[in-house]
Amino acid sequence: MNADPFLWGVLQNKNKKGRLQELKGLRFLKGYSEGSNATYSKVNQDLLVELGIEGVLERIVVPRVASSFAPEDLRYFRRCWEQGQTPDMKYLKEHRLYQKRMFSEDIVHGKRDEPFIVGHKDSAHIFAQIHTQYHFVERWTVFAGLWFEEIEPLFGSVREDIAEGSK
Repeated sequence: MNADPFLWGVLQNKNKKGRLQELKGLRFLKGYSEGSNATYSKVNQDLLVELGIEGVLERIVVPRVASSFAPEDLRYFRRCWEQGQTPDMKYLKEHRLYQKRMFSEDIVHGKRDEPFIVGHKDSAHIFAQIHTQYHFVERWTVFAGLWFEEIEPLFGSVREDIAEGSK
């Protein structure tokens, strides 16, 4: 679990306070008080004590990945992984997994001039490290290797459910 970003970026919130609230909303970390400011390493440790690594993967990571990506997108990523190539930027854009954004002050503006919090990343960033200035996929993330080589094979029934389109 010691990989940046926290829980490999599968949580929707992109700041610590929001992530802690999201985990509490999922009924984890019940001992944390409102406004708790625990470090990420403390939160990781407490999640491992409460759920164990299998529980973290089964109850947080796998469901978040399954709900963040369409089954065909996960199959595409797997094919790319197995072929030793990074995902094509055109595919990521066409499937709305990555969107070019323009930065100004503390706000990021998307295609439709919708403001985004600076640092918010598209779902593709879970699997691929994207060079945002020149808009190309640099390499796979640490999580991609863990997902395709360790997590997905361990949770085969989940993979089959994803492939069939049930979530």
